[in-house]
Amino acid sequence: MTARIGIDFGTANTVVARWDEARGCGVPIPLDGVDLTRDGARGVAQRVIPSLLAYHHDGDRRWLGAQVTGRPGLLSDPDVTVFQATKSNVTGRAVDIPRTVGGRRISGRDAATRFLGDVTALAVLAVGADDLEIVATAPVESFDTYRDWLVQEVGAGVGAARLRVVDEATAAAVGYRARMSVGDVFCVFDFGAGTLDISIVRVEEATGAGAGVRVVSKVGADIGGNHIDALLAEHAVAAAQLPTSDPVAYNRMFRALLASAETAKIALTGADRAVLDAVDPRGRTHRIPVTRAEFDHLLREADILGRVNRALRKALEGAAVRGYPSAELAGAFLVGGTSLIPAVQDLVRLHLDPGVLHLDRPLEAVATGAAGIAGGHELHDHIQHDYAIRHVDDRGGYEFEPLVPAGTPYPTAEPVKSITIRAVHHGQIRLGIAVYELTHATSRDAGADLEIVFDAHGGARTAAVTAQARQERATLWLNEDSPTFLVADPPAAVGTDRFRLDFRVDPQKRLTVSAFDIERRTWVLAEHPVVRLA
Repeated sequence: MTARIGIDFGTANTVVARWDEARGCGVPIPLDGVDLTRDGARGVAQRVIPSLLAYHHDGDRRWLGAQVTGRPGLLSDPDVTVFQATKSNVTGRAVDIPRTVGGRRISGRDAATRFLGDVTALAVLAVGADDLEIVATAPVESFDTYRDWLVQEVGAGVGAARLRVVDEATAAAVGYRARMSVGDVFCVFDFGAGTLDISIVRVEEATGAGAGVRVVSKVGADIGGNHIDALLAEHAVAAAQLPTSDPVAYNRMFRALLASAETAKIALTGADRAVLDAVDPRGRTHRIPVTRAEFDHLLREADILGRVNRALRKALEGAAVRGYPSAELAGAFLVGGTSLIPAVQDLVRLHLDPGVLHLDRPLEAVATGAAGIAGGHELHDHIQHDYAIRHVDDRGGYEFEPLVPAGTPYPTAEPVKSITIRAVHHGQIRLGIAVYELTHATSRDAGADLEIVFDAHGGARTAAVTAQARQERATLWLNEDSPTFLVADPPAAVGTDRFRLDFRVDPQKRLTVSAFDIERRTWVLAEHPVVRLA
């Protein structure tokens, strides 16, 4: 028996789906006892697995997903350590402080690996196939490192199954494929617990097993439902004047308050009023009411809506530049739980015709789309980020020279860039280049002003993101471990061009280089892989 599975590991919820050949779409896989149903738009029930993993202090017992939410006392049990929002630890978007469980240290990344490994094993058992292909999804903004984690750490436990990785935004587009016609252009607005990703996609002609989509514009921002939960929790602390003198006790209280804030946020998607419950260090219970109007004001004051507005406008403008104005969009699909917030939907309606907006199954779309990709739907994509070469300028400082711009279709038959390089000192034998990803500096709003940090005692707090941290997140040296890949024989001389390099992008999204030795008049490398792009 052959089975195709799609997995979407989310910051708050995880969904697994299988490809249903008869129905021509992906459908969620029931995992009784671990998953639960949650209401999406218009009360449509959807199956999700809460992205939670809890360990007993002895380290031998653990609970997964709905096994945690089904036992409310676990979050406050001193003998239990609960890991949540661990996806942010994998992507590097949050500080990862290990906690001691059963005499060993477990980091958020370790917990994420265990959680997704357990979910994957349960899904494999549920479908009972001897021929299995799994497509997992990864965030656009940290695709490379996240893909490596999926393949090397999580993938080690899937046995003989084939594991592929695609970006979340494209999977979401495929999740709505049944409503697409060839030539149509759509917007995918993916607003989850951790990030916002907006994609404009065009449906391509059928090739091979089915139709595919080409992404023509993508923009993201480092904001999500967890950020909003933290703002609501801080609002409650100020409104109730809760004590903050004992940091450890305050962090424990704040973590419990985050869960209440999430519940209130969900309630405010359909009600005009909600209540946050907080128990202070003295054991007193505080009930802090919040209205829809107060919630909307908080979103505006914290510039949440402003950042969403700017990201959506940038994505639409990027598509318009490529010949796809917003007036020609055949549909706009909102996915992710945060897209259910009425103020967010109102903002989207300001940019897009309400008649093309769809909010069918926001929590399942990415996983069912991944299952569709596993089922054979071809994808045609472009390079998501800007890439550059770092070199020394005439004044001895560093500067970046563009190499592969965001939006470049791949594979590329002709070189995307040709340069010559020379030695920097006499008798130099090894030469190379430093390739950098300029992801957040060019295509992503990485200006998050706060993040949630979980301490070693199981508590939580908000921490400011410094300007230095934002700058470090703006660039990434991709080939730091192997920057030199050319051998000059005889040694190169200073001031004389020695190699001509032609760069291309292959079908596996790898940057390749062909190198011509100018002195020896011969090719020494032919489409040699340098780094994988995103």
